[in-house]
Amino acid sequence: MSGPRRIAYRVGLGAAVSLLVALTVGILTWVTYLNTRDAVLKLTANRVDDLLNGLSARVENHVLRAVPSVELAHSVAANAVDSVSPDVLARHFTFVLQANPGFSWASYSDQNGRFTGAYRTNSGRLRVSLSTIRNGRGELREYSVDPTGKWTLVEHDTNYDYDPRLDKFYAAAISARERVWVGPYVLYDEGLPGITCARPLFSADGSPLGVFTVDFDLPVLSRFVADLRFGESGRVFILTRDGHVVAHPLLRLTPMPRQGGKGPLPTTSEVNDPLLQAFVKSRVTGAAPDGQSIVDLDGTEYIAARKEIKLDNGLTWILGAVAPADDFLWVVKRNRDLAILMVAAGVISGVILAMLLARRITSPLTMIAAEMQDVGTFQLEDRPPLNTRFREVAMMDRSLNNMKRGLRSFAYYVPTGLVRSVLESGHEVTLAGETREMTVYFSDIESFTTKAEALTPEELVRNLSDYLDEMTRIVTACDGTIDKFIGDAIMAFWGAPADVPNHAARACETALRSQRRLAELRASATEPWLADLHARIGIATGQMLVGNIGSRDRYNYTVMGDTVNLASRLESLGKQYGTESLISEDTFEAAKAHVIARPVDLVRVKGRLHGVWVYELLCLASEEDPTARALARICTEAFVAYRSRDFQGAAQLFEQALTLRPGDLAVAVLRDRSLHFTQSSPPADWNGAYVAVAK
Repeated sequence: MSGPRRIAYRVGLGAAVSLLVALTVGILTWVTYLNTRDAVLKLTANRVDDLLNGLSARVENHVLRAVPSVELAHSVAANAVDSVSPDVLARHFTFVLQANPGFSWASYSDQNGRFTGAYRTNSGRLRVSLSTIRNGRGELREYSVDPTGKWTLVEHDTNYDYDPRLDKFYAAAISARERVWVGPYVLYDEGLPGITCARPLFSADGSPLGVFTVDFDLPVLSRFVADLRFGESGRVFILTRDGHVVAHPLLRLTPMPRQGGKGPLPTTSEVNDPLLQAFVKSRVTGAAPDGQSIVDLDGTEYIAARKEIKLDNGLTWILGAVAPADDFLWVVKRNRDLAILMVAAGVISGVILAMLLARRITSPLTMIAAEMQDVGTFQLEDRPPLNTRFREVAMMDRSLNNMKRGLRSFAYYVPTGLVRSVLESGHEVTLAGETREMTVYFSDIESFTTKAEALTPEELVRNLSDYLDEMTRIVTACDGTIDKFIGDAIMAFWGAPADVPNHAARACETALRSQRRLAELRASATEPWLADLHARIGIATGQMLVGNIGSRDRYNYTVMGDTVNLASRLESLGKQYGTESLISEDTFEAAKAHVIARPVDLVRVKGRLHGVWVYELLCLASEEDPTARALARICTEAFVAYRSRDFQGAAQLFEQALTLRPGDLAVAVLRDRSLHFTQSSPPADWNGAYVAVAK
């Protein structure tokens, strides 16, 4: 009977060509969009560069006019300032203001507190301000200057509190001993932000005589930037390095005249303008180089540009421009969106046409991939063949099922749990080993030879298999790795190939659970084999070699070392003490927070030069067992007396332990030994260790 007709996989692959074409068109569209966007941004960068260069030239032309004015006044008065009357200086300053409409003030302040200046009112009229300080009292005379140069007294204040020597510009200029720029700061009379160009005057012997100044009101510069356009809705502004706003098109300040320097001095954080905040976020106000950047603020992209200008000594400003990116990129984005819609339409139509065929391919491949992952972790459950019309998929499925059948047969000879652990660890299987601290476990059925002789071979195999199944499940549930079965004996370890936290405690838990399961089997036994089934367990913790040991053709993942030998000796030692589960001192120390155990003896086992403390597991620390806890305490106290040669006290304590656990062979042995030592003391070099002759 012939099978169903199957088509080649390459036929199904052809259905994906439409997706490939759509992907290609999409990539080309996206690349075109990026290139076009980049070109627009470059044009924008050139445009904003021209804009800021023009603003820079205009600001320099406006501000640097102050330099020749203060230098000329300084040169003229350098040798004759004491002989020049305040009136002459004031008339000179009115000429300076008339020649420079951008100046707010021109003045001279001397070392005695005299102030001589001219300034421009909000209406554009000129005034002269003369103030002196005598006997700690200030006097002000202000004159209005008409177009013919005539002065008219408009204010006389005999309690004027202005001292120019206390103003910011005076101290800065005297300290610098050269021309300086001060500000922005709130000017004393205007109550608005301004900057000052100050030039100090010194006598021939270097003593300070006074300071010449020219002041600018900064709101004038806001009118400069208000005339500039960057995009449809952008802003141009001027800032200082420390974040003060010098000029902004939306800045409207309320003056506080004659308030002694009180007034608004806005910073970038105080101006409610999202464009300015985007500029600040772009970090172009800091140490970043001049240029253009793109910043996202609350989901909106902005283009920000920066230019730093150094106008004169100590005067450095930042010219900034920022606008929404859509002001320049809206056409590019529109074309991109149209292209995306076209590509999406093509992709959707192609996907709909190929969906049925692709589904017939991907579904079985997904199932095979999942099964291959299961095989990688040695999970080999069988299933019926896949129903597929693709020849290649059917071949893969058939090969996978054949491989799983072979591995299932192989799993009967190799411990499945060990193989699964090795696979999950990710270690490559090579002849190699490493030294780790681990816990190793040996168990052996008591009087197994005698029990085996009473059974037929078939019964022996069946009963032994049932026993090993029960014990293996417990070892695996407690994160242990089965090393091997040696007849009826089980060898397992914790801590490899993967790390096991609290490996000593997990091994002890395995021993307790195994012994309790054996007790359940004995209690429910229906045949002699189970009714008298007892096992001894030995556990040791310490450094041991673990890895793949063997020949080049066959590996055995196992552990080796003195600790392994000790665990085997402890399992055998249980026969001498009548115990079920013995653990080493290192195991007890590592697991004592999780288990209750009583000391059994200090034993020098075969192969060891020194004695090791041996403990018997009683219960888990989380369990309520007052008898076990009392037995552990009494035995511990008994051994303290025993080691200190108080043999009579030790014998009494061991006798007390026997009342808790009558017939306990280990306690009886130590009691009898203590009584013996009361009659015949051990030698002086006795350290309490008992030499175990048998393995």
